Amino acid sequence: MSNKHEKICPVCGEGCLRPQVGKNPVEYKGKTTELDLHYSVCDACGSEQAGPDQLRANKRAMVAFKKRVDGLLSGAEVRALRRRLRLKQAVAARIFGGGPVAFSKYESDDVAQSEAMDRLMRLAADMPEALDYLRRRAGLETTDPHWSDAVVPPFTQPHTLTVVSSSCPDRETGYRKCA
Repeated sequence: MSNKHEKICPVCGEGCLRPQVGKNPVEYKGKTTELDLHYSVCDACGSEQAGPDQLRANKRAMVAFKKRVDGLLSGAEVRALRRRLRLKQAVAARIFGGGPVAFSKYESDDVAQSEAMDRLMRLAADMPEALDYLRRRAGLETTDPHWSDAVVPPFTQPHTLTVVSSSCPDRETGYRKCA
C-alpha cells in the first residue's frame, strides 16, 4: 500500500515512482566528469522518468560543472561575494545589471553569469571604489563615506591657464608665441 506522498506512475497508473540517483558522464570543452543524475523508477512497470524537481537538480549540476570549467564563480561563491558586499539580490542586480532576478539564478546555478559579469563582480569585491562607482551609476548611495560624489568646493581664487605650447601654426612665425 502506498502512502499519500508517493507519486503514481503516469505510464502504467499502477506503480509508485521511487527516486533514484545515478551517475551521468558528461563532457564540456574537453573536460569530463560524472554528475549525479536524479530520476525516478516505477516499481510496477520499470519506466524511468524525471519530474520537474529532478530535472532542475540535473540542470543545476551541469551549469555548476560548466562554470567550474570556464573558471567562473560558482553559485555559492557568487552568494558569498554578494553577502560580503552586504548587498541584497535585487540591489546587486541594479548595481551589476543582468535583470531583476539575475543573482537568484547565478547563486542557484540556474544560469551561468557571463565572463564579463564575473570579472565585474570580482573587481567590485577587490576594489571598494569600483563598487561605489557602480552604486552611484545605479543611483544608489555609496557604502564608503570617504568615497562619494560630493561637490568639490569652488576655488577661493580664480585660476588662469597659460599656454606653454601650441600645435596651431601661425602664418608668419610658424607658431604663436605664448604670453
